[in-house]
Amino acid sequence: MATILIKNMPEDLLKELKRLKVELGCRTWAELLSALVASSDALLLNERTEQMRKGVKDFLTLKSTVSQKWTSHPTVLEETRRFRGHETS
Repeated sequence: MATILIKNMPEDLLKELKRLKVELGCRTWAELLSALVASSDALLLNERTEQMRKGVKDFLTLKSTVSQKWTSHPTVLEETRRFRGHETS
């Protein structure tokens, strides 16, 4: 098994890591590192999920705002004429 050597670690950080090691029931530092990495992935996933939910909510709000401005369902012919009108301007 590979060994990780960390020098000049502050004493308060070492105490916190020892406390976490006991709290999480890890027998080795490798188990603690594995548990911390796994929990970090879960946190990133939760943050990403919240960002996605906000994006979907904002998109649906935009969709309803745009839909309210339409008086009727646009046809291909109307949209083509409107688009070509913008080209000549």
